[in-house]
Amino acid sequence: MKTPIAHKPTQRKQQLFFLGMFALFAPCLAYIDLSYTQFLDGVARIPWIARTFMQISFSELPRLLAELLSSVIVAFLCVVFSVVISILLAFVMADNTRPNRFAATLLRVFVVVIRTIPTMIWVLLSVASMGFGPMAGVVGLLFPTIAFLIKVFAAQIDESGKDIVEAIRATGGTWWHVVFNGLLPSLMTSFLALIAFKFEITVAETVILGMVGAGGIGVLLQEYIGYYDFAPLAMGVLVVFITLFLLEMITNQIRIRLVGSSR
Repeated sequence: MKTPIAHKPTQRKQQLFFLGMFALFAPCLAYIDLSYTQFLDGVARIPWIARTFMQISFSELPRLLAELLSSVIVAFLCVVFSVVISILLAFVMADNTRPNRFAATLLRVFVVVIRTIPTMIWVLLSVASMGFGPMAGVVGLLFPTIAFLIKVFAAQIDESGKDIVEAIRATGGTWWHVVFNGLLPSLMTSFLALIAFKFEITVAETVILGMVGAGGIGVLLQEYIGYYDFAPLAMGVLVVFITLFLLEMITNQIRIRLVGSSR
C-alpha cells in the first residue's frame, strides 16, 4: 500500500491553478482570433526565408563586430552601475535586515512600479530625452536592471534566515556589521551568480532595444531589415546567435563554479 506524501492543500492549489489555465485557454484563443490560413501561409514561406538567409555576406562583418562590442559594453556598464546601487538597497528592503519598515515598504513600492513598466518604455523615454545612442541604452536599461537586482538580492537575503543577523546583533553589532561582516560575505557567491545571469539577459536586451535607438548592433539589424538587405542581416543574426550562445556557456560555467566552490 502506497502512502501519499503530498500536502493536500498544496495539491488542491495546484489543481485549481491548472483548471484555471485550461478554463482561460479557450477564451484567450478566441479573443486573439488566430488564423489557421495565415499560419499555413507562414509555414509555406519558411523554405523561401531559409534560402534567403543562406545568402550570408561577410562585407559588413567588421561593422557588425564593432557595433556588437558597443552592445556588450552598454550591457556591462548598465549591470555594473546597477550592482553598485542595488546591493545596499536590497539590504534596506529585505525583511531580515530592513532598518526601517517605512523605508523598506517605500522601496518595495518603487521596485514594483519600475518593474510594471516594460523595459522598452524606459528605453524609449531615454531616447526621447537624450537622443539616439549608447548613452540612452545605458540609462534606459538602468532602472529595470536595478529593480530586478534589488528584488532577487532581497529574496536571497530573506532566504538566508535570521540566525546570522540575530547572532551579530546579540554581540552588539550594528546594521553595518550585519551587512558587511555577516550576510554579504556569505551571500556574495549567490549574488555573483545572479549578476552573471543578469548580464547575459542584458546583452540580449541591448541587441533588441538597439532597434529602437539604444545603439549597438540592433541599429544595424534594423537598418538591414528596413532596406530588405538580407545577406548582411543573416550575418548579423549569426553573429548575435554565436555571441549569445558563447555568453550563455560562459555564464553557466561561472555559476557552476561559484556554486561548487561555496559547498
